[in-house]
Amino acid sequence: MHHRDARAAEPPPRHGAESATPPPPSASPAPSSFSRSEFRSRNHRRFSAAWELRGCSDGYAARAFWAECLRQGLAPEAGYQQLWLPHFQRGYFLPGEGFAAPVECTVRLSDYDEWIEQAIGRAGAAVMIGGRSGSLAIARRFIDAGKPVLPIPFAGGESREVFHEILRTWGEAPVPGLSQTQFLSLAVPWINSTGPLARLLLGTLAAQADIFISYRRADTGMAAGRLRDDLIEHFGARRVFMDLHGIDPSADWRETIGAAIAACKVGVVLVGHGFMAGDAQGRPRLWDEGDVLRFELASLLAGQKRILPLLVDDAPLPAEDALPEALRPLLRYQTPRIDNANWQAVSAAVVRAIEAVLTPSSG
Repeated sequence: MHHRDARAAEPPPRHGAESATPPPPSASPAPSSFSRSEFRSRNHRRFSAAWELRGCSDGYAARAFWAECLRQGLAPEAGYQQLWLPHFQRGYFLPGEGFAAPVECTVRLSDYDEWIEQAIGRAGAAVMIGGRSGSLAIARRFIDAGKPVLPIPFAGGESREVFHEILRTWGEAPVPGLSQTQFLSLAVPWINSTGPLARLLLGTLAAQADIFISYRRADTGMAAGRLRDDLIEHFGARRVFMDLHGIDPSADWRETIGAAIAACKVGVVLVGHGFMAGDAQGRPRLWDEGDVLRFELASLLAGQKRILPLLVDDAPLPAEDALPEALRPLLRYQTPRIDNANWQAVSAAVVRAIEAVLTPSSG
């Protein structure tokens, strides 16, 4: 939004080959610009974001979005909406340069109340770059509606004040879907990219999780929960699936887990001492086709997902003949060990490995 309008942006449809992940932040045409096509999800669900853009930054961001869509073979006019309201109806009488969207992308509104309701209703998040008086009130409206607000503090204007005010009142009104550490990362200036902004938006708006954590609850439940927290801190809660948090009461667990594995790109497999735990007759549970862990592992392998196995503490890797034939390909993967002593280093390595899978190369 700039001196005369608000914007709700949705990603345009893909022409040609399917896009597995959002385009890399480095594709942004300029440090002060932003490629809205970064919000396309791997499963074709649409995200939307309202943009608080004032002065020349409005023109930069919109033109950059248009150019990036064309570069990727997308249709920008199908994924961009401009909520248009005359600047004087928003109390601004010295407008700067803006972006004149095509008529087919413009929704003309009659007053400020309609403008703010349309922006909140259409958008999944608010991104503020620059801004004038009234930006904090807009931010509060989005937070009250349960939607993330991402003000860019180094861009100047009101967004800096909004950033600091949200931090000051975090205890009473935190940004939905973000930890305070994630929010603070917005203060890192962009250098030829959009910094953490695209990752944070994906983490709060993703329709389905990219990362699936597979573990035996009675064996490695605590380690799985700790690793989940680390992954959420980097990728966002909506991009990480773990059965304790991802299955609704009364839901069919097999159907829910099967859908989560089908949607994910990476499976993190925790191998503990109970990985080969036996049933009442002493037969390894992994040989039982009804075993949850066997179902997860077999589904990950059948779906040709990227698998990152981890040995927890001093757990051994099972022998090949101890596993059902369908699960033996697990032994082909490099399996680092993770424990309290090396947790930080191995967890960071896991994050980097996942990032490499989820972020396509720019070439």
